[in-house]
Amino acid sequence: MNDPLPGPDTKPPSYQRLHTLADYDAAFDLLLGRAQREVWLFDVVLRRPFDRPQRIELLDRFLAGNRNARLRILLHDAAPVPVNCPRLCTLMRRFSDAMAIWQTTEAARSADDPLLVVDRQHALRRPHHASSRSVLITDDPIAVRPLHERLAQIHEASVPAVASTVLGL
Repeated sequence: MNDPLPGPDTKPPSYQRLHTLADYDAAFDLLLGRAQREVWLFDVVLRRPFDRPQRIELLDRFLAGNRNARLRILLHDAAPVPVNCPRLCTLMRRFSDAMAIWQTTEAARSADDPLLVVDRQHALRRPHHASSRSVLITDDPIAVRPLHERLAQIHEASVPAVASTVLGL
């Protein structure tokens, strides 16, 4: 977990407050477009708007662009994913080795702040799932480290939830 050393290609850290869900969605997609190695997402539930074709295309490019890329989605309620996010489920079947959807156990149910961490460099956080306000952090591995650690703790209190294949008789 070494942080990259500043160099000529390193951008200065940025911290931006966002006030609307439209801004949050735009920042979410911006970060997905920058993803190279790993994407961690925590939310209460994934609703239909998450499954927009443009967002799934960003995830597809991310996963196809690097065989070591990983996408981890942590949810309090993963049951609606197959109904609300059919494109995401199709992507999961295609990249079953690179992505997983987990559901939190009671130990993590107090978490209620949606969080996206990309490559341990960038993050997007809403203070509460019902809030439209959010904070976007880019190019700041030091500020993102505690958010990534929080995701790791939520992951430890989660179980696999959505299978990449549908088994039948």
